[in-house]
Amino acid sequence: MCGINGYVYRAGRHGDTSVAMAMNAALAHRGPDEGGAVDAGVAALAMRRLSIVDVRDGHQPLRSDDNRFALVYNGEIYDSGALRNELRATGHMFHTRSDTEVILHAFMERGLRSLASFNGMFAFAICDRRDGSLVLARDPLGIKPLYWWNGPGGELVFSSELRSLLAHPSVPRKLDHRSLEMLLVDRYVADPWTMLEGVKQLPPGHWLRWRDGEIEIGAYDRLELRPEPMHEADALAELRTRLDGTIRSQLVADVPVGVFLSGGVDSSTVAAYAARAVDATGERLKTFSIGFDDPAYDESSLARLVAQHLGTDHRELRLSGGEFQLATLDRILDHIGQPLGDASCIPTLAVSEFAAGEVKVALSGDGGDELFGGYDHMFWAARMRFLTDTTPAPLRRAGSALLSRVAPLAQGSMATGLRRARKGLELSLHAPLTQFRLSRALWQPGELEALCTHAHAGALLRRDIDLEAEVIEKLEPEELVMLVLARTFMPGAILQKVDRMSMAASLEVRPPLLDRRIVEFATRVPLELKIRGRTGKYLLREAGRDLLPEAVYSHRKQGFALPLQRWFNAEFWDLLEALYAPGTPAASLFHRPELLRVLDAARNANRNAAVLSAGNSATRVWMLASLARWMQRYGVAA
Repeated sequence: MCGINGYVYRAGRHGDTSVAMAMNAALAHRGPDEGGAVDAGVAALAMRRLSIVDVRDGHQPLRSDDNRFALVYNGEIYDSGALRNELRATGHMFHTRSDTEVILHAFMERGLRSLASFNGMFAFAICDRRDGSLVLARDPLGIKPLYWWNGPGGELVFSSELRSLLAHPSVPRKLDHRSLEMLLVDRYVADPWTMLEGVKQLPPGHWLRWRDGEIEIGAYDRLELRPEPMHEADALAELRTRLDGTIRSQLVADVPVGVFLSGGVDSSTVAAYAARAVDATGERLKTFSIGFDDPAYDESSLARLVAQHLGTDHRELRLSGGEFQLATLDRILDHIGQPLGDASCIPTLAVSEFAAGEVKVALSGDGGDELFGGYDHMFWAARMRFLTDTTPAPLRRAGSALLSRVAPLAQGSMATGLRRARKGLELSLHAPLTQFRLSRALWQPGELEALCTHAHAGALLRRDIDLEAEVIEKLEPEELVMLVLARTFMPGAILQKVDRMSMAASLEVRPPLLDRRIVEFATRVPLELKIRGRTGKYLLREAGRDLLPEAVYSHRKQGFALPLQRWFNAEFWDLLEALYAPGTPAASLFHRPELLRVLDAARNANRNAAVLSAGNSATRVWMLASLARWMQRYGVAA
């Protein structure tokens, strides 16, 4: 696992790798073991290395024997051994056991066609001296990051993280206002955009080629759902076989490997298969979990029960109710590189640092919800489809208008029910993707118009995804939600958080449920084997049932929630007041009366509230604090 960066040379700077080394310094946490830079002809390439496989010989940057190609690479290719044998059969000679060398030779043999043969998580850059090209590529699911900027003179700069990209003097620091609206709606900025104007992230499953100042971008892989009929017994047997083979292969490393264990279905299933594989070697699997002193948020007892059942060498870190610390926010922003409305970065960073004290690699359960159907959003989408199919639009419109007059007159639970019914009717008047997006929006379009000084009539200027009409029509509502979340939310929020927080601790995290062998199977599984009644992830749950305690399946899914409201102390509110003082860059983004209303709502909220809802005031204020502090810390102009 590594961090990579580089740039095409500007006129008069040919052969100068000094800026690449400065960019490299900002990636030291991603590769504390070694680093280096190389003059690759038309570009400088640099990397930092976290040594996992072939620790002694897998050095980078890597050049071909004839010096034509140079490569820097971040990730792991799980089937590199088989690919190496294929390439040897065609005459390629290898000097190491590293997957880096396999990527180089595969690209030399097949060019861009080689991308389809890689099963793993990766981002890499390869320069060809002969034709003067630089190629960037990113894995199909977006597990590994790759940012880039193209200057007005054709200059190209790239890096694994935004902080490193900004170490290049040419990259501007100007806020992208359209992406700001996406952030405030979705809590993250979807690929290919970022919060910086002109800076983009290469989308999952895409390549970029620079040559003579011109850029070409293409897709080589894209997640699709193609459900087909399956017998349950056959599907379950196939999933179990694939899980066993996949997790065994992802345990391969020349350094210690452990598992993140929350006690939920996904991580417990991964831990169960991993423990069985490790037990066969006579060793004990190391598992790591995190807990909170607040019982409303603590699931550590379930993780403990699973670890005891599996016989793992379990480690548990407990976080107290705690209070806000500016140093923690700054560290998160430095590694994420832009605001992210997910405060679970805090426990993710904590458990990564905790695990990194004993292992260099950890397996996670990421991807199970998106691929096998684990989110409540799916059931909401099915209800919305039923409503739109059975009730004419004029009737829904009239019902919404009636409820808008009646709801304010009601009290207590009746008022809540009427408001929800009105919202459902209002959303049903939109197209399916807009329905889904607005149902989970942190700020609604009308609220953005009241809040933002730059908003355009409440329009959602950027969408996290647009699907073809035929795709929307052929998929069931639950499948549509799975596809949208897997293509957007998963890489844009979940995988981004896990990659940045784990690499901040110099820890490699591998998600076996996002291995090609599992993904290819999951895309074919029919809906009735993913969702059974009100139970999501049916097939995945059954795949681990004979290995895990029943409590895993009877426990209600909670997610990585944390007592955010209670962490806001006097230091937090003083910081927020200073960040949004009149005349500051962040303050200019918002109408002050509405901004103060949002801040007051959060300050006056019940600090002892239970688990907070997605659109709550605490999440909004966390977002605003992250945004303003990021602008201040990075010198981003409004």
